[in-house]
Amino acid sequence: MSRTITVSNDVYAAIVARRLSKEETESAILSRILVRAGSAREVHANAHQDTDDAHLILDSDMDHIAE
Repeated sequence: MSRTITVSNDVYAAIVARRLSKEETESAILSRILVRAGSAREVHANAHQDTDDAHLILDSDMDHIAE
């Protein structure tokens, strides 16, 4: 299955800057980068190690001042 994603010009430039050969596709580049980053399970496990993390709540009643 194929999907289309939209990235900024800066992100695209960062992807193609990591191209190892002229024939390497953007998908192959991203796959290589993501494999080095670790599995999805490893990345997720390390993302929120502290249980005392603060959570930002947007659009609450506290964020609005009635005039």
